[in-house]
Amino acid sequence: METKEAKTKIKTYAGSFLKFAIGAGAVIGGAYVVSRVKEKQNTEIRLERLEQILGEISESEEIKGASVVSQK
Repeated sequence: METKEAKTKIKTYAGSFLKFAIGAGAVIGGAYVVSRVKEKQNTEIRLERLEQILGEISESEEIKGASVVSQK
């Protein structure tokens, strides 16, 4: 009888540990996915800002070039 009770307790503890491990893995995996998505969004925002800055620089260069040509 004692061995049967011991096996039952072991199964119960092993099941609890397994549920805990799966839950912890899900939390860590979810946090990783969220951080990667956030990092991608930040990268896209930075690239859009760089494109905007380059557009503004090229526009100002075109305006400068046009004013130089009109002054000649």
